[in-house]
Amino acid sequence: MRVPKVRLGDTGLMISKLGFGTVDFGIAANKISPRQGGRILSRAYDLGISYWDTSDDYGSHPHVASALRLLPRQETVISTKTSERTGKEATRSLKRSLKELGTDYVDIFLMHYVRPDWIDVCRRALKELANEKKAGRVRAFGLSTHSVVVTKEASQFEEVDVIMTICCKASQATVSKFKEHLPLEDGSIAEMFRAIKLAHAAGKGVIAMKVLGDGAPPLIKNYAASIRSIARMDSVDAMVVGMKSLEEVEKNVEAIVPY
Repeated sequence: MRVPKVRLGDTGLMISKLGFGTVDFGIAANKISPRQGGRILSRAYDLGISYWDTSDDYGSHPHVASALRLLPRQETVISTKTSERTGKEATRSLKRSLKELGTDYVDIFLMHYVRPDWIDVCRRALKELANEKKAGRVRAFGLSTHSVVVTKEASQFEEVDVIMTICCKASQATVSKFKEHLPLEDGSIAEMFRAIKLAHAAGKGVIAMKVLGDGAPPLIKNYAASIRSIARMDSVDAMVVGMKSLEEVEKNVEAIVPY
């Protein structure tokens, strides 16, 4: 039982349908050492999870670096993010991230948590980062967001190759009762689905995050069905799910294979 690989939009990248979100590795309360995290990621790789997502503020770069020492770099896809707002600052963040990750390049570099009020700033920063792709330090650029507006607008930006955005299959009853667990900044889930479809049609790689919302009880209760419902969406290439143990890795693999 292995997670399959899929094409990520028009990026030329092949990534695992299920991505490993590493944010929990950097949370002090979890007490996961880089060595332990590296072993968990290595086991996830054995099960087909070859796409790993991190960020310059997660504290999990050392964990990913530990795993990369155990595995062939070219067989993994790494995305990291920055919250910097200018091309110059983002370039500095990228260089720090490469050093912390122990690699010469990242496959996907994302502007982190982009909100509607700074989408134009984000676009300018991505334009300034273009040389990093030419130099081979980044293979694809993009952004992560909780916003329908940003997802829709970014789908038309030539500077954006990849969009990571909120995507969960929640009923209207769930939306009404558990709104605080569905962290959309604007619009509705239905509008987000339409924005995602637009982005995918434009050739953007679409990666779903928060496929269970922020722990909406109905989505958690129907865990496997919630994950598979996103995996089956034609307009979603892959998804990222946060994990911190081998048990969680195996649970997620079982939920998504076969989807």
